[in-house]
Amino acid sequence: MFATLERNQRLSSQLMNYTLKELKDRVNKLIEQQGEDADCGAWIYTKEDCHLKDENGEFDYDNVVEDPEVLERIFDDVGNSDYIYQIIQECVDEATEEQMMLQQQEEV
Repeated sequence: MFATLERNQRLSSQLMNYTLKELKDRVNKLIEQQGEDADCGAWIYTKEDCHLKDENGEFDYDNVVEDPEVLERIFDDVGNSDYIYQIIQECVDEATEEQMMLQQQEEV
């Protein structure tokens, strides 16, 4: 548990929100390092996911935030949430453990 928390703190201390160009550059570096067929998990949100509410308080999925400064603040807030990284890492850890146990059972 402590190792996971420590790893999550290291991850969250890194910048986790980018412009699409910056993200493209990071992905290209990962492709160089791991190959273009390497498996990965990714969650990408853009302004198209920042829905505004209508006059009834319901999300209007055709109306999104357009102001670049507001969008930057939204993604800074989300990118600085340790909870997201903790939950994702816990899911990755659980899936890894399950798949490794299944692999060991298949080998027997």
